[in-house]
Amino acid sequence: MLSTFVALLAFIGLTPELSWVPEAPLLAVSVLVPLVAYSVTGFRAERRSRSVGNSVVASAVAGVVSGLAGGLFFVLFGKSLLNVPVGLVLGCLAGAVWGAVGAIVSARSRKPPTQTHA
Repeated sequence: MLSTFVALLAFIGLTPELSWVPEAPLLAVSVLVPLVAYSVTGFRAERRSRSVGNSVVASAVAGVVSGLAGGLFFVLFGKSLLNVPVGLVLGCLAGAVWGAVGAIVSARSRKPPTQTHA
């Protein structure tokens, strides 16, 4: 889903016929939505696995996939092939960092088990 969103934003931003779309809001959305998605991925992965490390990996994978999608879309529109590895690396790093944030929030917000005294 995130890769589709990234591809859609790349299409809107790179198509000459859509040059009337304001660039600043497009850039803000294209950065903020993936970062929120990586955080949510980390949060949900930690809830399921109860492991921050596994959640960071899951979010990094989400970042790699969306970075690859963005990089490939740039290449399809005639930009440098360097966009593919840059997209992969930046997506992986952003996914790992923001996924860790989401996982830590999840781990800290989980209620500790209640203790009963006999």
